[in-house]
Amino acid sequence: MSEIKTKVLFIGPLPPPYSGPELSTKQLLESDLKSHFDIIFLNTNVRKDNSKKGKIDMSALLSVITFNLKLFKRLLFKRPDIAYHLVTPTEIGWLGRDIWFVFQCKIFGVKKIIHFRGSHLDINYKTFRPFSRKLIKYACGLVDAAIVQSDCLKGQFKGLVSEDKVHVIPNTVDNLFKSLDRSHLSNTPQILFFGHLTKAKGYTDIVKVIPQVASKFPEVKFLFCGNIRRGEPGVRYNQITKERILYEDPFEVEAEILNSEYKNNYQNLGIVSGEDKLDLIRQSWLFLLPSYSEGFSRSVLESMAAGLPIVTTPVGANKDVIKNDYNGVLINPGDLKSMELNLIRLLGNQQLRDTLSHNGKVTFENEFEETKVVDRYVNLFNTLMK
Repeated sequence: MSEIKTKVLFIGPLPPPYSGPELSTKQLLESDLKSHFDIIFLNTNVRKDNSKKGKIDMSALLSVITFNLKLFKRLLFKRPDIAYHLVTPTEIGWLGRDIWFVFQCKIFGVKKIIHFRGSHLDINYKTFRPFSRKLIKYACGLVDAAIVQSDCLKGQFKGLVSEDKVHVIPNTVDNLFKSLDRSHLSNTPQILFFGHLTKAKGYTDIVKVIPQVASKFPEVKFLFCGNIRRGEPGVRYNQITKERILYEDPFEVEAEILNSEYKNNYQNLGIVSGEDKLDLIRQSWLFLLPSYSEGFSRSVLESMAAGLPIVTTPVGANKDVIKNDYNGVLINPGDLKSMELNLIRLLGNQQLRDTLSHNGKVTFENEFEETKVVDRYVNLFNTLMK
């Protein structure tokens, strides 16, 4: 007689777009989780383009209604034991979707897990309207568990979810990244960036240091992969200083570098995925992500798994994961001089790059390999059912 598996309603977005939450949801659904549990899935993604995320329009309002109807049907007819849901950092996201997830699951007696993958819920929550804060706090008090991606991110739920219910489960990436052969790097120094091409991701800061780095390494190529877009929904504050990020138009910054003598050192590749993405990771010398705010960047983890040396900021999980000059290099958000000096230092020091590469791969294997992360989900789900 076959064992009856615990039913888990798994709620999250699938790609496209190919950004962190979508890729993580896809990976978990395809992982060994399905051998432990009876997975019921509800896709929350209605935006196929990152540039349209966070916009309030008729399609967004319809998606709220559709989500709640689909959730009700799955709770009524599938009768899950546990429901797992990715929550948002925005007031409209909580009022339109997240609190209703909690309330509906409460009615049906389902164990409720909320997962926040970012790093600025605590900052945003303070800016919400008083009535919204009370409603969100009440909803959070009803959950059975909350997940963050690093110890330093536990404060995201401070005052909302009791500390004993907050669990740390880090991000992971596909094991194919750790098997990449990076023994044949490009003859041209390549610095790689993956992410939204916005101020919040540090894109405009990188472009500003290109002339200084190129003056030392004239052949250097800065390769940017992602959407260039105005604004960054939900990311408005420097996570280190808590100060509001001073906005810069990325299109204007790009136009300036393209009209300069350093235009050949800059390349905007747009969205890159699949084998093209893997080739860039194989051939590049450095990965650079000087973000002002992060949860647990998949791009950082992909680079670490592949042994691509990392330069990033101590935001989000980076603070716990990256040890400066051991498995990466840390610079403060907005510190252009430090970025410039460290890029020049690393481009000129292969031994240091090799050390960062080796230690990054070891860190990934020991802490973030897929089976180890999936085991944490299994343990949490099983614990809730005891």
